Amino acid sequence: MRLSLLAASTAALSTPILAFDIDTTSPPSIKSSASTIASSIVSMYPNKALALLSPPSWWWQSGLTLDGLTTYYHTTGDAQYNDLIARTLQSQATGSNDFMTPDATGNDDQAWWALAAMSAAEYGIPSPAGSPSFLAIAQNVFNEQKSRWDNARCNGGMKWKINPSDDGYHYKSTISNGLFFQLAARIARFTGDADAASWASKSYDWVVSVGLIDGSYNVFDGTDDAKGTGCVDVNHDLWSYNTGVFLYGAAVMADKTGDAKWSDRAKGFLGAAEKSFVRNGGLFEQKCEGDGSCNTDQKSFKAALARWMGASATLLPELAGDVQKIIGQAARAVSGGWTQSWGPGEQLAALDMVDAVMCGVGQGAPGKPRVGKRKIGRAFIA
Repeated sequence: MRLSLLAASTAALSTPILAFDIDTTSPPSIKSSASTIASSIVSMYPNKALALLSPPSWWWQSGLTLDGLTTYYHTTGDAQYNDLIARTLQSQATGSNDFMTPDATGNDDQAWWALAAMSAAEYGIPSPAGSPSFLAIAQNVFNEQKSRWDNARCNGGMKWKINPSDDGYHYKSTISNGLFFQLAARIARFTGDADAASWASKSYDWVVSVGLIDGSYNVFDGTDDAKGTGCVDVNHDLWSYNTGVFLYGAAVMADKTGDAKWSDRAKGFLGAAEKSFVRNGGLFEQKCEGDGSCNTDQKSFKAALARWMGASATLLPELAGDVQKIIGQAARAVSGGWTQSWGPGEQLAALDMVDAVMCGVGQGAPGKPRVGKRKIGRAFIA
């Protein structure tokens, strides 16, 4: 099975197009293609010493993209960007080692970077000499966000914004809660922390209790905690990363606990993702892609979904067949559809799709957390 991925610069008609073929049954071919995309992403950084995207990309997208490069290392074994990853994470950690930069106006902004640090810890990328471990930084964020859990309205939940004077402070966004849930689950799995596992369950149950996840595993955008009695007016917009964040969080909890309810939930989220975010065989951001209205943020969402689909399949082998069907078709759809310019979000989505294909051709079981050593071996390749 072969496909071609095309990447064009902004001046699509005047700039040469990069083209390469992928044999989706061949790990060397997939790695080569992933390498080409990763190199293209890294070339976008204005400061080559730091993996930070320039505007109009947002700071959280730099964290998402950095996590994508970390996943690239994990799936391919290519460590050439590991120093860049480590240096960038440390540069954004702040004096209190918590990613509370001026750009961290939302709980979600901070949490995206915490997940990038968590991936670095899980996949064995060391922090710079004299710096705290990436696990410690992720734990600092988790502990801070626990303190922001808001019992004053709606019996719990994470607010979108951190500062009470900011617009959106009274919006309890699903992505903020989903990232908190996944971070708690991954800390629990990696360290055995019972408190983190309890918070993962608590946060998941809260999201369901206010109707942000329905019985069909549709994941809605958020709810207002200030209207009426609070959290009764659900925003029913569907976005791919909201489904993805709960898919992988549930898979992590299933792997940690062995409880069938978490496996069932992961299967439910995968089914919901296929129903809502796959069209004509490709991953499709249904709220904006049809009319071409996706903004800079929204162009990144499919990257997170693809990444977490692949990661979920490595933890729960019962998902692997369905994930590979979706991801394989999505990669083929990309090859035939992307003829215009790619920004960072589109290129990251391509990288995450190609990386996710690796879980279908690798050998061996997914890596397990080694408590004490704090390292997970590469899961997708021999």
